[in-house]
Amino acid sequence: MNQNARTPQIAQLACSLFKKFASKKSTAKQPAAPDTAPPAKILPTPVRRLAYGAASKSLKLASESLRLSIIGLELLSDITPALRMARRNRLPHSMAAGVLGAEVATWAAIWPSLLPRPWWVTALNVSIGQAVGHFFAASAAFGLKNALRAAGKRPQDHLTPRLKRNAHWVMGTITLAAMANSVRNQGIQANLVSKSYDRGPLQAAIGVSAGTLGYGVLLLIGEAVQFTVSRLSRQIGRAVPMLVAWPLAVAALIYVAFALSDRVVLRRFIRSASVRAQRLNQSVFPNSMMPWEPERSGSPWSYEPWTAVGAQGRRFLSSGPRAHDIAEIMEFARAREPIRIYAGLTSGRSLRGQARRIMSEMDRTGAFHRDTIIIQMPAGSGWINEWSAAAPEFLTKGNCATVTMQYSILPSAISYVVDKQAPLEAAQLMTSAIRHRLDSMPEDNRPKLYLAGESLGAFAHLDSYDSLEELLAICDGAVFTGPPSMTKFMSKLSPDPGSLERVPVIDGGRHVRFAAAPAHTRHDPFGRSYANSWQRPRVLIAQHASDPIVWWSSSLIYKRPGWMHESTPSTLYADTFHALGWAPIISFWQIGLDQINSLNVPGGHGHNYYEETFWYWDSVLGSQSRVPLTPRLAQRAEKWVRDHPS
Repeated sequence: MNQNARTPQIAQLACSLFKKFASKKSTAKQPAAPDTAPPAKILPTPVRRLAYGAASKSLKLASESLRLSIIGLELLSDITPALRMARRNRLPHSMAAGVLGAEVATWAAIWPSLLPRPWWVTALNVSIGQAVGHFFAASAAFGLKNALRAAGKRPQDHLTPRLKRNAHWVMGTITLAAMANSVRNQGIQANLVSKSYDRGPLQAAIGVSAGTLGYGVLLLIGEAVQFTVSRLSRQIGRAVPMLVAWPLAVAALIYVAFALSDRVVLRRFIRSASVRAQRLNQSVFPNSMMPWEPERSGSPWSYEPWTAVGAQGRRFLSSGPRAHDIAEIMEFARAREPIRIYAGLTSGRSLRGQARRIMSEMDRTGAFHRDTIIIQMPAGSGWINEWSAAAPEFLTKGNCATVTMQYSILPSAISYVVDKQAPLEAAQLMTSAIRHRLDSMPEDNRPKLYLAGESLGAFAHLDSYDSLEELLAICDGAVFTGPPSMTKFMSKLSPDPGSLERVPVIDGGRHVRFAAAPAHTRHDPFGRSYANSWQRPRVLIAQHASDPIVWWSSSLIYKRPGWMHESTPSTLYADTFHALGWAPIISFWQIGLDQINSLNVPGGHGHNYYEETFWYWDSVLGSQSRVPLTPRLAQRAEKWVRDHPS
């Protein structure tokens, strides 16, 4: 019997039971009362009617609530992975193909990507994955039916109910097995990135459940969109043929959606992010104190005031090893005070003005009289990786100057969207000004120039050059870590035949070497020696296999990249699964979400380039390094950086 038909009967039965109960209570035999007892009071008829009416309404309300709860539970079971394969109670038959597509997409959504996930990332993957699977399957079924009808054939279902039922049970079983395997894979993935694993079956179940609810919300939105398009196409169909009306309705709805998302959502989001970033840029981090060394910007002797360098500038200038730290850690008799120069982004001053301030600070501090000058390009907010900044200071005995300038206050992703030319312009202005000054100096008394940057900072340097030859002509070496996938310079490099995409070999390792671990400075990912010796200028590009910033690209939407299925020898030092699954759109979404979690892993994994940078700088500096880096010295220097967080 239909649930809707059962509900009124439940209400009638409940009312009759209540009346019988009330009748029995009123006619029940009472004990004999003494002659002096007052007569029993009988409620007036209107009051009795009011009481019966209130009771009846309460029961009807409870019955309706029960009915709605049952409907809600049935709908939830209709969209829940595995359960929906057993039976569907409420969703229309027209959604059958979409539900099957969602079930298959669930398998891909919970398959591992680059990093272990918290439950809420699993939920986002499941909701979007199921929606994508539903859309593609429903669209394919709709197109197939229309094609058959256009050919004069009636779509027929040749599957018997028993075959359907068995197929559904098999799919449901696969889903349950995939969920169990997902929990196991998350543990393996956590071990690969040296992260403690504390997410068991409960968190996985919460993630899938929350994602399923999200899928239900997206279904409702989809139905609303479909209803709107149908209504709009009927209205337009009064003036034009229906064959034209439907595409016009879809185009109109897409235009309105994009206009609203741009003006209402995106612009407000960027405005809000800018306000927060401005507030953060004006703040002072707890460990940031004004430096008292004349060799640092922001000091009382500096042309660049402490208040002008921004929060990240204050962090950079107050941190890092001093001369006595370098001498103690690296076991020198004495060391020089390293120079750190930083020009902040202030209102009323252009990037060109910042570059002029950099040159003034370099003249003031005597930077052009040091043996080594390093141009460090920051990430979007002005952040500099302290590991990469401190490493050459330890290795050169402090005989170096690190210079940088802030080009944005926004996080890297937003900064790139808002103004992707700003980091390029900043890098070009600073590099050209310093290179011009160096070229005017006697060659035998000229400091060596090195470039460095992480994430958007690496992009700023690399995409400032049209070719590798141009980059090699401008500097004496470079260390770039975690360059984002949109860095066009990477496509200008020609890997040797047989190279792996994750750690390609360029010209036998003559000038450029990619590294997922320090060992790749000495051998290729197959463990073989490079065909050519590493000549100067040396360029090192570090990119972890688990770094989603490096590997996330728009081509993931429609194409499986080579790095997902290439061989993974042990000497590749890959910290991901050997074979990663790929699905259109879903993999793009998964790796995109991995970026949120890319910093929540230990150093040497994800987007964290920490201890390894000491070895990268040691290999690139060569003769500029004043001490051979040994594991013991590296551990001492690394411990100092860890113990002095910026």
